Amino acid sequence: MEARESKSSKKLFILIAVVVALIAGIGFFIFNKMNAKSNQKKVPVLQYYYLAKDKDKKGNPEFKDKKNILSVSEFEKQIKYLADNKYHALTLKEFEGFIKDKKSLPEKSVLITFDNSSKSNYVYAYPILKKYKMHAVSFAVSSKLTEQVQKFDPKNIQRLSKVELEKMKDVFEIGSHTHDLHKEIDNEPALIKTAKDDVKKDILQSNKLLQTKYFSYPFGKYNKASVEAINELKVELAFNSSPGYATENSEPLEIKRWFISSGTTIDQFSKIVAGKYEIVKK
Repeated sequence: MEARESKSSKKLFILIAVVVALIAGIGFFIFNKMNAKSNQKKVPVLQYYYLAKDKDKKGNPEFKDKKNILSVSEFEKQIKYLADNKYHALTLKEFEGFIKDKKSLPEKSVLITFDNSSKSNYVYAYPILKKYKMHAVSFAVSSKLTEQVQKFDPKNIQRLSKVELEKMKDVFEIGSHTHDLHKEIDNEPALIKTAKDDVKKDILQSNKLLQTKYFSYPFGKYNKASVEAINELKVELAFNSSPGYATENSEPLEIKRWFISSGTTIDQFSKIVAGKYEIVKK
């Protein structure tokens, strides 16, 4: 009798041990999937400008031959590609942790950015990004933000209103593209031609209005004085327009980006986000 009870107890113990092991294994698998980190060494930072529908681009002298005006259909194709292939759209905080603190990132991470904060960001990009549950950054020229919401004119480039900027913050983070230095002086970017103290005043005003510590250089151009200016203002990250990947060794105030133009094919796009695109040297 005691032998039978001993055998039954042993079987019960083994059964419990197997169940516990299975539960632990499943839990570990789920935990790892939810907290998947990669050893990703470089991040593609995508740079967009304006979006327009194909019908509004055709025969429009305002949009003719402009590489920085991407068709809405192409943009959606690209964002759908990211979603279908399970890419993770980073927040600026996540990206900052990677650059400054060498923190691990979720698998297949990418940072999506827009310069100039045009109305097409709100009308076209915002609903597409929201549809595919993607996050992005819009760098605004703060002096160009309108007080009133303007009627959308699809055949012209318009600036965002302050109201629209607020409405899209569930998808977009906002960075500075200067307050009033997105222009040229003697055919060169005003940021480069302006005295350092005046640059600091301009960017400080923009940062206060937008409540941001992230910056994008107008026209992607900068010099030693402009880097010093934003560093003294304690800007955390600044982005240029030089092609290339962001790595753990990137300078925080000189982050490279991939310009996604109207001529970027989906094959090129897929290689860029996969970290496999190489610049062809001429």
